[in-house]
Amino acid sequence: MDLVFKALADPSRRLLLDTLRRSSGLTLTELSAKLPQMTRFGVSSHLRVLADADLISVVRSGRRKLHYLNPVPLVEVQDRWLTDYTATTSRALLALRHALEEREMTETSFPSDTAPTTVFTIVIRAPRARVWEALTATGTPRGWLYDTVTTTDWRVGSSYAQDAEGFVMIDGEVLVVEECSRLTLGFDCHWDADVDAEPAGILDYVLTDADETGELTKLVVSLSAMGPATAAAAERDTPYIYSSLKSELETGTSL
Repeated sequence: MDLVFKALADPSRRLLLDTLRRSSGLTLTELSAKLPQMTRFGVSSHLRVLADADLISVVRSGRRKLHYLNPVPLVEVQDRWLTDYTATTSRALLALRHALEEREMTETSFPSDTAPTTVFTIVIRAPRARVWEALTATGTPRGWLYDTVTTTDWRVGSSYAQDAEGFVMIDGEVLVVEECSRLTLGFDCHWDADVDAEPAGILDYVLTDADETGELTKLVVSLSAMGPATAAAAERDTPYIYSSLKSELETGTSL
């Protein structure tokens, strides 16, 4: 985590993070406009430092590269060092938001008309098969996902539902299944009236090996085509969910 704090020590890099916190999915040109005194090369160099420090993620959308923030590792910072502090202090740190847990910039491709609204990346110390099994577990409560129970046959075109004590929280259509590599789902949320009124979005999981041993999995979670209420909930809750998944797979306990 030394690289994280070193990266945050630079005011230009903090400005880039603050900019992406307010508006994720920006291009290099858009970010460069926030630092007019600096060359594009200079801004690009700062983005590389942020990437090396696990604080930035990049996805391709057509010919564009879009930059996103990902709060998952900062949630882990909170869990590691701030559990004895006040909730106010914890929330203040999490407001900084969005980080990566990999050493290189992540590039996941999307068609230009389906650029994701939210992107989170996390590296889990578990083989892809174990991560896939956790993502696709059915019939039993999943602690990392609020003890919801998923029902589906995981066939493309089938429906799925995530049930919490008789109430369907999320459902939709299974869109893509590439075992241990990619899972894409319709994402129709029902936990309150605001999200229930919005059309279904898309939830996309991409799993790749994070090193040559096969013992580390990079999981990229992307959400797109969401309404504003669903997007706000995703920004708030998704980091905790996948930090909990990581904790469960690595230590056997959810957060």
